[in-house]
Amino acid sequence: MKNQKTWKIAVASLGMILFLMALPLIAAFGKSGRETKVLGRDYSVLDKKEIEAKLKLDFPMTGSLKLSEEERIFEVDLASISAEINTDKTASNMLFRRLKQGIGPYFKAFFETRDFELIVTVDEEKLEQKIGEIEAAVNKPYIPTEIVLGTQMSVREGQMGREVEREELKNLILEKLARYDLDNVSAIPAEDVGFLPSDKEKKEALERAKKWLGKELKLEDRETELIVDSKTLISWIKFGGGVEEKKVNEYVAAVAPSLKREAQNAIFKFENGRVMEFKPDRPGFYLDEEKLKNIIFRNYLNWEQSGEKILKEELPLVKSEAEVKTGEVNNLGIKELLGRGSSTFHHSSEVRNVNIRIGAAAVNQVLVAPGEEFSFNKSLGEVSREKGYTMAYIIRAGRTELDLGGGVCQVSTTLFRAMLDAGVQITQRRPHAYRVSYYEEDSPPGYDATVFLPSPDLRFKNDTGNYLLIQSYYDGVNKKLTYEIYGTNDGREVEISNYKKWGAAAAPPDVYIDDPNLPEGKIVKVESRVPGLNTSFDWVVKRNGEILHQRTFVSKYVPWAAVYRRGTGN
Repeated sequence: MKNQKTWKIAVASLGMILFLMALPLIAAFGKSGRETKVLGRDYSVLDKKEIEAKLKLDFPMTGSLKLSEEERIFEVDLASISAEINTDKTASNMLFRRLKQGIGPYFKAFFETRDFELIVTVDEEKLEQKIGEIEAAVNKPYIPTEIVLGTQMSVREGQMGREVEREELKNLILEKLARYDLDNVSAIPAEDVGFLPSDKEKKEALERAKKWLGKELKLEDRETELIVDSKTLISWIKFGGGVEEKKVNEYVAAVAPSLKREAQNAIFKFENGRVMEFKPDRPGFYLDEEKLKNIIFRNYLNWEQSGEKILKEELPLVKSEAEVKTGEVNNLGIKELLGRGSSTFHHSSEVRNVNIRIGAAAVNQVLVAPGEEFSFNKSLGEVSREKGYTMAYIIRAGRTELDLGGGVCQVSTTLFRAMLDAGVQITQRRPHAYRVSYYEEDSPPGYDATVFLPSPDLRFKNDTGNYLLIQSYYDGVNKKLTYEIYGTNDGREVEISNYKKWGAAAAPPDVYIDDPNLPEGKIVKVESRVPGLNTSFDWVVKRNGEILHQRTFVSKYVPWAAVYRRGTGN
């Protein structure tokens, strides 16, 4: 009995001890634990309302955060970003974080020291705006070192850039708010951007650049071409060796939109013996950007060492066919492109361009029957003011004169080149009396054809056995005229070879021509000083090994003075 009594007393004593130990926990139920702190300040044994009230007193959201970049100090006013303590969440975090550990650990955790940070909310849009203001003040653009082409090739010094690390800055501001760090100055997270070459690397790059002078890269496809000049090629030199991949990528991305064309369905309307509307089917295409970049990266250093001035590569285009083909919309045998010719006139005057446009529109959509002889002058028709032609300079009887229709020879010259390419039987063609700069912009001397009503004329006979269609394309923006001849391909092949130049002769003194269309005293250069020259080339047309046409086109140009228009008008 005595042992049983002793056991009961022991149990009662233990219960009393446990009760006394739990008494603080019972008394503090719903309150923070002992040794609870917020950023080092005592928040022990407080209920939620007491914690919230104390937070507002201890940590007023006034003042500003301080940030630095080098020697500059930036302040982020707390009101400007609507910074506020979320007292509800902060208090709840302090009260219930211990309970989440379970009942057992809670008793232990109640007596442990815990130091909490603030939970702060901000207006995200205002914070982003403030960060943007700091970026605007800190960021500096990276200006790369460049090779400059001028009277003397040189290196333009670059500048290192500086960029704020935006996400890191945002996190830094939020962390400082959570720690209520208003007194300390924190460095803005930013990094230097770019690369500046050494003197040795600059010298080596200049030596490389000299090898590119006068070179151009010609990327060709039958549909179009892309010419990269030496200035662009030099800009791809990488200081320290190799090629600047970023600049190549940017260049390719920039030119890609201009090298895109949608496929065009054929349209052919023929009424009362006339072509009312004609559009040949044309394949669509777009630039294979990755393939072009690979071509450049693979060949750049080899091109640099090459002695060739014109570097040629295939232009990588991805083609798409038209749904409706030319041969499917007419019954005249006009199925495909047989020949194309083009010319540019970048330095031509506006009045001359008007005549080119009107002349090209007149000699357009012309049907030539099998066996028929085409006459340029007949297709051109009357050249008059009523037709819209203006006064511009022409060559007549070996002299330069103002007359209606000056510039029409740009049309005949372009069509002559298409006739050569198509391999039709050319029956009449006469070169100009002297060399004209417009016709040598994209062609060597000797590929021109002069016309004047009623003669000389430009003629060919349709010996293909099917109808031919002559189509013009005038591009006033890029100052380019194109002629295309359509028909049925009978297998003929054209070869132009053995081009020769001889008999160069010095140009005579300059010539001035009075021009009432210009104000008095104004002088405009019309023609450059051109030496005399003789040229020739062989033109052979074959089909299945049989020679259909064979001819040597000879052009004899007299030496010509520089010609200036001298204003005599009011």
